[in-house]
Amino acid sequence: MAYVWICVSIVLLFASSSEAREWTARSGDYSLEAELVGFDDYYVVLQRADMEMGIAKIDDLSVQDQKYLASETAEAIHEKNLGGMQTWVTADGQKLVGRIVDFASRDVTVQRRRGRVYVNDRLLNSLPDFYRQLIPQIVSHFDEIDLPDQRAFQNWVLRQRGVARTFQVNGVIFESENGDEYAVPFFVFDEKDHDWLTAGWAEWKISQIDAELQASDDLPREQAFMLQTLAAAHFRNQEIQTQIAKMNLNLSAVRVGLTSAWEVTLYPQPGNPLPPQWVVALGRDSDQAIAAALNQNPGFMVGTVRRVSR
Repeated sequence: MAYVWICVSIVLLFASSSEAREWTARSGDYSLEAELVGFDDYYVVLQRADMEMGIAKIDDLSVQDQKYLASETAEAIHEKNLGGMQTWVTADGQKLVGRIVDFASRDVTVQRRRGRVYVNDRLLNSLPDFYRQLIPQIVSHFDEIDLPDQRAFQNWVLRQRGVARTFQVNGVIFESENGDEYAVPFFVFDEKDHDWLTAGWAEWKISQIDAELQASDDLPREQAFMLQTLAAAHFRNQEIQTQIAKMNLNLSAVRVGLTSAWEVTLYPQPGNPLPPQWVVALGRDSDQAIAAALNQNPGFMVGTVRRVSR
């Protein structure tokens, strides 16, 4: 049985909004004492007593845990933690009210047709004010020109003589209060938020490649929900770190009594760009487990070790 948790190291996340309960893997091999943070149709995020979060597939949880997630109690906790609107401030002081829901790499096309300006085939004037203000910034950034106001932007549009101009925007998907989604580039955020948001960009790009190779949406879904949870947490506390430690559990050998499972925390050595890893390795003692974990993950050094099965 392969079972995957992803844990996120943080300084502080959500104020305690629910009592900790025991969560159990569907196989019964692994359990965790933690509070519920939030969930979607596929994943659940939990917070342990040490203030670290973990994400798991709902299908990998016990039937009892799945029933709990379908309860009104769980829904109320989710809404309190993740359901509210967030206010993000751009580098120039503009406020964006909504929710960050995913990473994105999308084309933004600007064209003047029949005397009107269209953005991705939508009338510029029909877009919300915050996005109308962002479009000149996108053009200014990629064309390396100064467009200080809407008049300067309209003059730039006229100079294109009806030719469509397309810019590839790397950033996040921002869901507005009415549910519409817009691609917001990283570069419009202030330096602190820019660095925080881009920390997960490389892993998101890898997930897109893996999704194509595996013909599966699991990794993109997981990345999106993790970003949603982290964005909500970051909105509450600006000191949150975004390194993700992946924890893999494979306890099939434990069931037949051949060995024990040990949770080995690994930290990247200098020069290793990968995030920390929470590796569950098999061994008759901790030394065997550490050796197995390091053998499977070169470029890391050992942190804490704890037994997760007898």
